[in-house]
Amino acid sequence: MKTENILTIEESGENRINLVRDRLFWQAWNRSAFLFVRHIKKYQVHKRFIQKVSQEVAWLGFPKTVLAEIEKTAKNEGWLYEQNSADHITISGIPQTSGYEDWWAGIVKKKPKPAEPNFPFAKTTKNNILAASKTAYDLCLHIHRATVKMPKEFRYELGARIRGYAMETVETLHIMTNSPARVHDAVGNSSTPPPIIKCANTIHKLRIDLRILKDLHQISIEQWGFLNNQIETLLNLLRAEFCNTNTRIAGATLKQSSGTLSTGEPGSKEHGP
Repeated sequence: MKTENILTIEESGENRINLVRDRLFWQAWNRSAFLFVRHIKKYQVHKRFIQKVSQEVAWLGFPKTVLAEIEKTAKNEGWLYEQNSADHITISGIPQTSGYEDWWAGIVKKKPKPAEPNFPFAKTTKNNILAASKTAYDLCLHIHRATVKMPKEFRYELGARIRGYAMETVETLHIMTNSPARVHDAVGNSSTPPPIIKCANTIHKLRIDLRILKDLHQISIEQWGFLNNQIETLLNLLRAEFCNTNTRIAGATLKQSSGTLSTGEPGSKEHGP
């Protein structure tokens, strides 16, 4: 069964275990894996990122010889065990089970946060901005893949908006990479925020719209978590570079949360990444 078909089944929201065949082995993915280990047997759960669907998945596997034992367990519990096709078995009637998001967070390997920059002697502007540019480009590709199959009412509204934010971020960082002088614009010297702050503001807008799409069930929690990890990495890179080029506020920055970065000017309303 194709990856896209498996994920479509898993995202249907039905409270059942889907078992799918992979040659001589059978697998349970995502929510089905969660229900399987909670109600049938505690197999080891694996995880990986699948490029073509731009999301991480969790799965467990077992040989086909175990199916008879699983069918017996299901029938003893009063659940419905059905062989829908040669590649798909469903187990229905499973009790409603909470805790999926906590379970998922526990098995997905979190990316380590970038090391805190050693102010005021952080890495050079070119290195930080180049890394941010590459991260933004990857994020842009993943967002395009995540939104391409949404229903029209979302693909041409919220979907188009986050694609635009992602493209704007890539373009801004590309220009900054090739014109380093733009990164060093002094904060507060003009009414126009520096490019790095404008870029961070765009990324925060992108993050808000992604949360809305997740809550509207247009992207899965797995996709949302992966994209948010990329966004956080990108913001950390921009935050480090902002402080590197504005060393007079670097010390104060270390005490701030990851959400905002004050420009250090009295009464200023602008925030950095």
